[in-house]
Amino acid sequence: MGQGSFGGSMWRCLGDKCGGWFAVETRFVLRVSLERPVFCMRGSGGMWETAERFIFGRRIGVLKGSREERVREIYGDYMGDQICKIPIIHNGPDDHRIWFHNPLGSYSTKSAYSWMTLKHVGFGPHRAFWRLIWKLYTLPKIKVFCWRIGHDILPTYENISKIRRDLNCMCPCCGIEKETLIHALKDCPRARAVLIYGGLDNALVEGNYRRCVDWVEDVARSLDNKALSDFVTVLWNIWNNRNNKLFRNKEDNEKVIWDRAALLNRDFRIFNFVEKPMIPKPVVERGWQKPDVGVVKINFDAAVVGRKMSFGLVARDHDGFVLGGRAGVLEINTGAEWAELWALAESMELAREKRWLKLELESDCANLVNRLKSASVDFSTLGFRIRQLLNSFEPCFVFNFVWTPRCCNKAADQLCKWAFKNNFSKAFDMDYPTEIHDVILRDAIN
Repeated sequence: MGQGSFGGSMWRCLGDKCGGWFAVETRFVLRVSLERPVFCMRGSGGMWETAERFIFGRRIGVLKGSREERVREIYGDYMGDQICKIPIIHNGPDDHRIWFHNPLGSYSTKSAYSWMTLKHVGFGPHRAFWRLIWKLYTLPKIKVFCWRIGHDILPTYENISKIRRDLNCMCPCCGIEKETLIHALKDCPRARAVLIYGGLDNALVEGNYRRCVDWVEDVARSLDNKALSDFVTVLWNIWNNRNNKLFRNKEDNEKVIWDRAALLNRDFRIFNFVEKPMIPKPVVERGWQKPDVGVVKINFDAAVVGRKMSFGLVARDHDGFVLGGRAGVLEINTGAEWAELWALAESMELAREKRWLKLELESDCANLVNRLKSASVDFSTLGFRIRQLLNSFEPCFVFNFVWTPRCCNKAADQLCKWAFKNNFSKAFDMDYPTEIHDVILRDAIN
């Protein structure tokens, strides 16, 4: 039985066992189910023969093919007579279909796709889950991980077996059951040991769930926002440990996994990124840090504007004295990361010319610094170029790549802007440009 409201009137849909549907007026408001797509009829006129259920607006009628005897047999004499006596207005407006899953009542491919997607993920029972995952006090990539849990699209063996039929679905960690998502994050003995070590309530660890999203939603009913964020971070570390076991044959114990999740929250101070602190901290601008004795620090930076890029780099010793540097403009159509890599190559080439063997290369491009520190496992085109650059130097050169905020890289940044403004290239030794004199002096004093 389904119901709907049209033109200020309430109508009830009654269905018989033969597939016939009738509409009668009612005073009760009913919900339309999401079990199947629902079309309705508005107005009056001819009858429709279709597999979908219909709700009639102005017109009340009986679908073709339903006999009065069958109606009375199913609904009884009294209800059957009431249905069969419903008058039909012959001079009313024409009938037309209405698609329930669009506010305007018109069907579109987008609305049908949205309805099918919501039906697949169980939108009705998990409305709260989809609202809360984006409000967690955690890193964006962990929020995306939680979103993938809700859609059950993490690459578990069971999901992969739907594509590769010959794949063994058994869990790679325990080998006891099929590796579903709920098994990998909750029921696997390795995952359960991590959850129990963290002191999670047994009522949350125990229980049988068919889908992982049901379990996470039940946990969300018992934890506050911050605790739930920590819980999702633990699940993320459990999944990473499973991947390390699978791809690297390396597995950590439950204490290490739990401590890593706790350390992640402390190191990044996630709550400060999401919400303002009750008492704001005073803003303290950091300055350039001097290197150790015998080490040459090279700060480099690059910028891209249209089809041009500019770079700037400056080398200083442990006292803050300038040893040399470069600035230049190139007619190259490239991206920001490749421009930063070009500035790095210029810095390393300067070190080769000057025979500086101990180097600290500092940049404010976090992505490039991360690639430099994991160059051996970066199989992208940029990673290949980085390995090629590093392998071109003799083993006597020692490089230390460091990320620094923009406020500590002002000298290289101003050199980059100066070169772009004047559209020329220049190399210098100790006689650095006067445009960066104030920055050099301030960094040396600090």
